[in-house]
Amino acid sequence: MIEQAFIFLGFAVFVLGVAGIVSSRNVIIMLLSTEVIMLSASFMAVVFFNFNVNGSIVPLLFTIWSIAAAEVIMVIVFYRYLAGSKASLDIKSLSKLRD
Repeated sequence: MIEQAFIFLGFAVFVLGVAGIVSSRNVIIMLLSTEVIMLSASFMAVVFFNFNVNGSIVPLLFTIWSIAAAEVIMVIVFYRYLAGSKASLDIKSLSKLRD
């Protein structure tokens, strides 16, 4: 019964991350919503490994966390670049930068 509560919590956090990506047009909010999805993935991995598998979860979590850390660095660099150029963070206006 407790497993189901943890699985539901992980799924709810995942849905919040997907809703943040779908509903936002701001690049920074979309990337942070991706962070929430990665948090949900690591939480669900811990739940499944804790209740079902007797192996080590450390390599999987290290991979997820290193990808999340790289994404945070990318968000900071991207934000500083756009703030310095006084460009908009709107997705539709960013597609015009290609031209």
